[in-house]
Amino acid sequence: MTDIRTPLEIEEDENFPIEPRYHPIHKISRKIYDFLASAKLAMALLVIILVSCLTGVTIWRGPEAGRLVFASLWFNSLLVLLVLNVACCFFGRIWHRKLTLIIFGMILFHLSFVVILGGIVYNSLNYFRGVIRLTEGETLPNNQLQSYDNVDHGRYFSLTRLKGETTLVKMHTGYKVDGSDKRVAYEVLIGDGNQKTKGILYATHNMDFNGIKYFPDREGYSVQVDLYGKQSELLYGAIIPLQSFKQQNGDYKYTTGTKDGPENIPYPQNPMSPVLGLQVSYSPSKLEERGGDALFQVWKIKQDGTPEEKFSAEGKAAIGSKFYTGEYSLSVSEVRYWTAMNVRYEPGQPVILTSLWVGLAGMVITTFGRIWKGKKRVVC
Repeated sequence: MTDIRTPLEIEEDENFPIEPRYHPIHKISRKIYDFLASAKLAMALLVIILVSCLTGVTIWRGPEAGRLVFASLWFNSLLVLLVLNVACCFFGRIWHRKLTLIIFGMILFHLSFVVILGGIVYNSLNYFRGVIRLTEGETLPNNQLQSYDNVDHGRYFSLTRLKGETTLVKMHTGYKVDGSDKRVAYEVLIGDGNQKTKGILYATHNMDFNGIKYFPDREGYSVQVDLYGKQSELLYGAIIPLQSFKQQNGDYKYTTGTKDGPENIPYPQNPMSPVLGLQVSYSPSKLEERGGDALFQVWKIKQDGTPEEKFSAEGKAAIGSKFYTGEYSLSVSEVRYWTAMNVRYEPGQPVILTSLWVGLAGMVITTFGRIWKGKKRVVC
């Protein structure tokens, strides 16, 4: 049968066979090495990993996808096996070959590929992603799950990695940088003891503290609600974060409740016994920042400690003024902002990004080497 390959293709096949002929790792048995360097194993691993990734991003998604697929031991074991396969398959083929510009570029590319996969495995087992929500002046410890609205982390991540505490000093509206309007910015204080770092977060600027990155997410209002007795004596006061619900006309309604909808809350809150059910809404002033009106809806509390089905009183009062319910009086004495920040720890990310640049450099070197080799052939 006539060989229709060109001389260049024959030379490439001789220099770089599909299955390796050289086995430099003599401590490993021939069968194990042949298995790890098999092209069939590479194809099988790529198919399984691809199907797993598609399943993770289409069926489960979010934290569930991370727990069942991307952060699982079986998926990361597949990635480790693929790393070994690529290393054995490529480096076994070029073992004892003369180091040329083409081979050097290919070594850089395949080495970067191996390191990228290793970085992905390390990152998926040790990452942390959470959302911390703070009202102005509030401080929360970083190493407690209760400080976060939601948390997702790798199998081997330890909360002791999150040292110190985070304080929201103030939220700035109309914040500008070099004349550019950034809309809002969060002034944040992060650290432990006397070693604290203050920074400003806005849409295009994050903050890094010992490898932990903070990104601005969203913001809203919190109100200081005070409860007064019949003699106008202050009985209780608390800062309550309000949910933001977009209305059909495009405006937002700021009120107590959950992310699923407006709700009344027992007031006072734990550990005190509630004396009424309260839903408070805030209507911001267009002329005065942190000014406006508060709308109160009050429910009587039944003997079992739950509010009645229908509210018993409803009314509006300006910020700082009182609303009289009969037995008690209510007032929103202060309006503050709350902010939610994404907290991320991605230990493998620097390795992955660096390896991508190394891989790109390898591709450029290999391409240049092939062009140079082709010119030399033409000259000869």
